Formats: sequence, structure tokens, C-alpha cells
Amino acid sequence: MASPLKRDQIPQKQAEYWRRNFAEEQKSILNIEIPQLILQKETYKKLAGENENRLRIYLGLENDQKDGKYVLSAFAVSAFLLGSGDVYVDYEIPVYKLGVVNEIYSDKTKLVIESIRNYRKWRLGELDAEHSSALFRRYIFPNSFLLTKYELHEIFNVQNKPAAQIEFGVSKMMNIMIIPNVQAERLFDDESEVFDFGIPCPPNCDEGSIYNS
Repeated sequence: MASPLKRDQIPQKQAEYWRRNFAEEQKSILNIEIPQLILQKETYKKLAGENENRLRIYLGLENDQKDGKYVLSAFAVSAFLLGSGDVYVDYEIPVYKLGVVNEIYSDKTKLVIESIRNYRKWRLGELDAEHSSALFRRYIFPNSFLLTKYELHEIFNVQNKPAAQIEFGVSKMMNIMIIPNVQAERLFDDESEVFDFGIPCPPNCDEGSIYNS
């Protein structure tokens, strides 16, 4: 019998599916080298602080390419809750560059910002516009990730691990598209208006409906 999942943990098969999807994107759209990215416990402790602030991971690009590919980089900052809403604001420093060894980059913020901006140009397909799938990246790859405090608390405080590895996966879910022009068959690049205002179930379900039994 499988052990119950911890908070913010995903099933192993879901993780496998995300990895497989990401590998497929690497072949076609990604065109980027991803080095080993490690978040060390010492870095987590300094960024989380006594209040266990959340961490935000920004994605960037290295200056030099490897084998003709861009090389991903990642930077971690602390984020605190602003007011009583759900808005988290970054502390500008300290900022760490993640890798096999985490490096403090608080005195190199201009380099960090340049790296992040280059990644966003790549994400928008501006650095390699000749790449056939470059313009699709913006719909798959985000600018940054706001981590929950629970997953890092579990790894570093409960399990007392010295480091955590950062990998990437791609989740795929069917979306509903509402189109005002009716056609028996439609091209991929059809120029009709498309609306997407459907919220899937799960998570938004009517548990009492006879149709959801």
C-alpha cells in the first residue's frame, strides 16, 4: 500500500509523466541546456529567515552557449506576503545563483537582471526567431516560480536534508476552446477568435451532482 502523500507532494507517476513531457519539449521547442540546479539548506535558511518566507526562483540565461544551445541559470530570492491578500513581494537582496554550489550575487544584481531579461527574450522567441517553434515557448515556460513554504520546510527542517535538487516538468491538460465560427475541420493556424473560459473538473467540481457520480 502506497504511503499517503505529504503536503505539496505529487505522485511518482505524475512526476514521471511531467519529466517525459519535458523531454519531448526539449527535442522540439526548448533548445536549451539545463545544468544541475541545487538549493542548499544554508541558502534556504538565509532566504526563509525566522518567518519562513517563501522563495521565488527566477530563470535566466548564461552568457555563453554550450554546443550551440543556450544554458539555463536560476536565481533565488526571498518573498514576503504583502498585507492580507495573496500577493508576495520580493526582497531584492540577498539573491543567490543556484548551481552545484550556491553563490551569493547580492553585489551583482545587474548581472542577475541581465540574465533574467535574456531568458525572457529567449522565452518570447526573440533570441532565435529562426527556430521554428520559438514563438510557442511563452505558452509553456514561465518567468519564475514561487515555491510554497511547506515543501521546503519538509525537505530541510523535517527531513534535515543538506540540499534539494531543482528539476523541471511539463504538465499537460486538455483545455476547452470556444470558437464562434463553426467548421467541420479546422487548421492549426486558423485565425478565428478563440475563447477559453472553462474551468476544469477537477478541481472545480459539483460533488453533489448526479452527473459527477
